[in-house]
Amino acid sequence: MSAEIPAIAFDVQARLLAGCALERSIQVQGFLGAKSRRSKKLVLHATQIEFAEGE
Repeated sequence: MSAEIPAIAFDVQARLLAGCALERSIQVQGFLGAKSRRSKKLVLHATQIEFAEGE
């Protein structure tokens, strides 16, 4: 089973993703919450990102 969920990352995590190649496997930990105080759209707030070994 798979699903697509928009994600938000800040600071160090955002810099890690900015330097990451597309289609690279990663494992993300975080929490689900609203995109902002005024939005009810659900997003994943990434708090920890790990790259898959061997990629």
